[in-house]
Amino acid sequence: MRLMVLVPVLVACGGKTPDTPRPLPPPWRVPATWRHETFKFPLEFAPSLAHTGLEELRFAPGFGKPETPGYWSYAFVWRTGDPATLDAAALGGELTAYFRGLIDAVDQEKKVTDRDAIVAKATAAGEGRFELAVHVIDVFKTFQPVDLAGWAERRGCGQGSLWVFVLAPAASPVRGELDTLAREAACGQPTPPDQ
Repeated sequence: MRLMVLVPVLVACGGKTPDTPRPLPPPWRVPATWRHETFKFPLEFAPSLAHTGLEELRFAPGFGKPETPGYWSYAFVWRTGDPATLDAAALGGELTAYFRGLIDAVDQEKKVTDRDAIVAKATAAGEGRFELAVHVIDVFKTFQPVDLAGWAERRGCGQGSLWVFVLAPAASPVRGELDTLAREAACGQPTPPDQ
């Protein structure tokens, strides 16, 4: 009798159920009034970054306007199909190439004459996390130097990775919003539709 009771319980608890697909997480949030852009790797302005996948960016309101709290304040992610395991030196090198390429692409009149002044430095700050210091030139408006501070973090995503970045001037009042937004980035998020 005891065996007859256990058999249905074992079947009910341990029986094979069909695999149910996991639902996709929601897209990485685009806050109201923020701009967003998405680019495929290899990036047109930084083809030396040998990754596959996508870059998604979230720009604070007033990103290109020096008089606003969101000036040069943004978060972005690299959703790579490759592992993209980078140490501090490699990450600094990739971000330097990234910003030099970006500034060169935007600076159509070639007003920036010292491209070597555009430098990104990464310092290890724990497992997969880095503090960032980036010196850029504002080619969108002022053509003056801008020093950005922030952080980057690598998260493994199966065979690929998710790199999360936060950059803004040190005194940016939107840093808390950027940090919150960056923490919401996750593996497997679909790309949001263009707005």
